[in-house]
Amino acid sequence: MWTTLLDLLLHGVMWSMLAVGGSNVTLADIQHYTVETRHWLTAAQFVSFYSITQAAPGPNGMAVALIGLQAAGLPGALVSTLANCVPSSCIAFFVGGWFEQHHEVRWVGAVRHGLAPVTVGLLASASFVLAREIDINAMRIGLTVVCAAIAFRSKLNPIWLVLAGAMLGLSGVM
Repeated sequence: MWTTLLDLLLHGVMWSMLAVGGSNVTLADIQHYTVETRHWLTAAQFVSFYSITQAAPGPNGMAVALIGLQAAGLPGALVSTLANCVPSSCIAFFVGGWFEQHHEVRWVGAVRHGLAPVTVGLLASASFVLAREIDINAMRIGLTVVCAAIAFRSKLNPIWLVLAGAMLGLSGVM
C-alpha cells in the first residue's frame, strides 16, 4: 500500500503542477495512468467518477479523491486529494500575485498568451478521452454532438444538459 500511496502522491503533484487552466486539463493523463497503466479502475469507473464529481458541488478535480479511494482506501483518497490541491494552490497564491503586480512586463504577457493554447489543447484531449469512453453507439455520439453544439451556441447552463443526459441514461434510452 505504501508504494501505491507514494505513486498517488508523486503523480498527484505532477498533475497539480500541469493543471494550467484548471484540473480538467490533466484528465487525459489521469485516465491513461489510472486506467491503462495502473489498472486501478476501469474506463467506465473513470467516467463515472468524473461525472459524479462534476455533478457534486466542490472543485472540479475531486475525481482524484475517488481514484485514490479505489486505489488505496481512505489514505489514498487523502493523499491524492492533497497532492492535487496543495501544489497548484501554493503556486496560484505565491506566483499569481507577482504576475498581477508585473502584468505590464512583456514576457509575463507572453507567458500568459502562450499558456492559453496549451490549456485549450489539454482540454480538447480530456474531452476526447471522455467522449471515447462513453460514445459507444450512434445515439450517444449524437447526444454528445448535440450537447456540444448547444453549449457552444447558447448561454444555457450546462447542468441542464447534464441532467437531460442523466435522464436519458436512467430511462434506458442510451
